[in-house]
Amino acid sequence: MRRGPGTLYRRVQSLRFLVTRDRQAVLDFLRARWPLPVPLAARLGLVARFLAITNAVRTYHTQAELLTVASAILARAGRPDLTVVEAGCGKGGSTAKLSLVVRLAGGHLHVFDSFRGIPPNDEEHVTLWGTPVRFRAGAFRARRRGVERVLARYGATEVVTLHKGWFEDTLAQFDLPVDVALLDVDLRSATRTCLRRLLPRLRPGGIVFSQDGHLRAIVELLADPQFWRDEVGIAAPQIDGLGCRKLIAIHACS
Repeated sequence: MRRGPGTLYRRVQSLRFLVTRDRQAVLDFLRARWPLPVPLAARLGLVARFLAITNAVRTYHTQAELLTVASAILARAGRPDLTVVEAGCGKGGSTAKLSLVVRLAGGHLHVFDSFRGIPPNDEEHVTLWGTPVRFRAGAFRARRRGVERVLARYGATEVVTLHKGWFEDTLAQFDLPVDVALLDVDLRSATRTCLRRLLPRLRPGGIVFSQDGHLRAIVELLADPQFWRDEVGIAAPQIDGLGCRKLIAIHACS
């Protein structure tokens, strides 16, 4: 049985997960209060579009994870020059979803990706549940043109800027204040680079999400006060979910 994007199997499975595994996150999203009034019909429409994107594009997140990030963006709607960052866009499914939310919130989405997949590395990882993981060079590769096609068909291209290259190079040139960021970068080295560059740029009340909280090496890095003090230049921040879930939330220091 074919199970990839566009198949009946994918549509049935994503709908099943929406009403079972992700049910509470959907309800929280529909009930949330934000500065920007968003009617229930518009919220339901956004959830439906998220589902359609999942059915059409290979993604590496749950609806619950992206709805959590979406709610954080909408909670900051109305900020001057609202800026959202995505580091690691995969095939563009998450980027399309985020772009719809960012457009609704009146902001701009900056997307950083090598468009060459995972860089060469010798990292060996273990999940919180004891499963070994290797992120081989070239894994999760998507071409920029392919991501642009996904955005054109499912997202809001007018609020998106794509930055092509390794994080060490592209983030070093990025100088905007950041309100919300989403990292899905897999490697400890990439996480270190992104946090060193982005955390000092967080506005008060800003938040950085990471979808790599299920990796023990990432947990160890984020739990190390010396990393925050010596490399990021801030006190260890509040981190929700560290050591117990995949999507974790790092809050700006007050």
